[in-house]
Formats: sequence, structure tokens, C-alpha cells
Amino acid sequence: MERKGKASKRKSNQAPLPPGPTPWPIIGNLPEIWRKRPAFRWIHGLMKELHTDILCVRLANTHVVAVTSPVIAREFLKKNDSVFASRPVTMATEYSSRRFLTIAVVPWGDQWKKMRKVVTCEIVSASKLRSLLENRTEEADNLFRFIYNQFKSNGDDNSTSSAVVNLRLAMRQYSGNVMRKMIFNRRYFGEGRKDGGPGYEEEEHVESLFTVLKQAYSFILSDSIPWLRSFDLEGHEKTVCKAMKIVSEYQDPLITRGSKSGEKARRRSLKTSLMPSF
Repeated sequence: MERKGKASKRKSNQAPLPPGPTPWPIIGNLPEIWRKRPAFRWIHGLMKELHTDILCVRLANTHVVAVTSPVIAREFLKKNDSVFASRPVTMATEYSSRRFLTIAVVPWGDQWKKMRKVVTCEIVSASKLRSLLENRTEEADNLFRFIYNQFKSNGDDNSTSSAVVNLRLAMRQYSGNVMRKMIFNRRYFGEGRKDGGPGYEEEEHVESLFTVLKQAYSFILSDSIPWLRSFDLEGHEKTVCKAMKIVSEYQDPLITRGSKSGEKARRRSLKTSLMPSF
């Protein structure tokens, strides 16, 4: 009775959770969010129905808090940022980062702090970005050349006539070109196209990247109930694995080649710097 009384007192001292739908035992609100997809529309509709700017939905043993008010959002992002700074661990983020080897999706902690320091000082520093300005400018020029060539090929002979240009494709490929140019110092994995547009390899690579991004934090039942992961009920794991396989087939050979050449260059520079000592 004493323990029960203490537990009740401790429970009563806890701040109440935000309003939300009544959860089922153990599984929480998983049945509702499973039936009424996409999840974000169901959550927004529920918030309008309850006339609230903050909502709590329980998915198994995890409480998910949705916020639409800028004032409340600042409470999360400024005053309590250390509590909510970590990223959720999902199947897609684990696959896409090869078990959290990259900073983009790794959970907050000591490893993330170390990786952030390296990235800030060595990769996205002001001096590094200035040194790569020429590469970005080159890809911007190529973007305008590609759009101009598309305008010419899709329009009539009359230069004043209108033409339809797929800007979504152009901008997606421009983003991919900039990343490849800055990381691998090349625009194409294959031969590309004469009009400056992407080839089959580039389109497949960028499409696979966007597939991974789309799946990264989408609602997956096995993220809330881990023992369901082996069944892959929704096919998310198969989709992410296929996309990451395509990405790796294009990127890994270049990374391996760059690592070997970088090691050789480092050894040559070390030998040159030590030569006067002998």
C-alpha cells in the first residue's frame, strides 16, 4: 500500500499530456493511423476537430506530439531544444546511413557532436564553400543551358512561341549535379546528354535518393512495433533496400577510388615534407 501510494503520488505530480485521441491498450493509436492514411492529414483533421494547437498521439509505447502554433513550436526548438534535439530512429534512416554512420540522421549524442565538429570545420566551412564556388557556378550555367536547349527543342521554329519545360526535372537534376560536382568533382556517372541534361544513370541515381528521402520518416508500422519488421508488411524495407543498392552502385566505386588516391597523395606529401630532414 505504501509503494502504491508513492507511485500514485509520483504519477499525480507529472504534468498532463496534451489532448489527443483515446489510445488502445498496448498498441495505442496505431489502428487509427494505419486506417486513416496519410497520417499527417488525419492528425491535422483531428487537431481541427479538437480545436487545439498541440496534440498527443500514442504509437505503442511512444508519444508523438504534433504542434501547429509558432509560439508552442518555439518552446520545443528554443527553450527545450536539448530534450527534443534527437532524431527518431527508423528503419529507413538506419539503412540510408548504413547503421548511422552519417551525421544527417544519427541520433543526438556524443557521436553526433564529434561528427558535427568535423563537418563544420572541414566540410561546410566558409573557406571550403568559397573554394567550391566555381563548381556551383559551373552547374548553374549548365542548368540555364539545359533549360534553354529544352525550350528550343520543345518550341516551334518561331523564337517568340512558347514551350513547355519540365522545371521539376531540371531542378532535381541540378541539385544532384551540384552534389556530385562538389563531392566527386564530376557531373555525370555516365556520358550524360549533349544538351546538358541528365543521362539514364543520373536520373536513376537522383530518383533513388528522393525515394530514400521520402521513406526516411514516413509512417511505418514496424518502427513502433519492432518485431513486425521481419514481415515488411508495407514493403518499405524492400523499397529502401532497392534504392540504396542503386545509390551505392554509383557512389561506392568513386568513394573507394577517391580514398585510395587520397591516401597515396597523403603519403607523397608526407615523404616530401620529411625529405629535407634526411
